[in-house]
Amino acid sequence: MRRHKTAKPMRRCIACRESKPQDELIRFVLRDDGPAVDTDGRADGRGFYLCRSEECATTAIKRKAFNRACRRNVEEDKVRRLIEQVLDNDRGGINAKES
Repeated sequence: MRRHKTAKPMRRCIACRESKPQDELIRFVLRDDGPAVDTDGRADGRGFYLCRSEECATTAIKRKAFNRACRRNVEEDKVRRLIEQVLDNDRGGINAKES
């Protein structure tokens, strides 16, 4: 018996609104103190996704996409720091976690 291939789960970026495979996006989850990065994709809470590009990060901040996704006001500085941390980790920067 032949099994069919399952497609990768698709998720939509909160900034550019494009659907992409889940593993190409950064998952954020809403915590009591605001949004947080969900590195393993299994954290409880309301999840939302952002492309791994500076362009989408800038668009998300400019359009207040985190406020919309979280359904509450989120401090812009906190969002900027969170996004910078993730993008720096992706680039393997100085502040990146050692693996």
